[in-house]
Amino acid sequence: MKNFSSIKRKTLSSIAVTASLALAASVAAIGTAHSAATVKVVITGTASCAKDATPTVVTITPKKGKAGSDETPGDEQSEQYTITLTGIPNNGTTATAKVTCLDDEGDVNTPKKKDVPIKKPANNSPLTLNIP
Repeated sequence: MKNFSSIKRKTLSSIAVTASLALAASVAAIGTAHSAATVKVVITGTASCAKDATPTVVTITPKKGKAGSDETPGDEQSEQYTITLTGIPNNGTTATAKVTCLDDEGDVNTPKKKDVPIKKPANNSPLTLNIP
């Protein structure tokens, strides 16, 4: 006579493994869909400081996505920068752009803060943001 309880356990184990794999695949698909909903945005432009001061760092902090910064040479009153932000939602977000300035006396200040919309341009070119 066969032991049916052993057959039931094997069948239930197989069903449990199949259900676990199906659940893991669903979770992986959700994670992939979420990551596909974000983009990388390259931002270029110029940052300026007051007379007798030079921009040394430009930082852009989005509400959604990862912050980025660029150190400038700090030679001129107006400097160019390039920052790449990742994790920006497809529909965009807002961000705070900040310029850190160094004056002739060696004092560091951040007088320039600006809230800006961040959205990847349709033609995939860099987004231009000048911070006067």
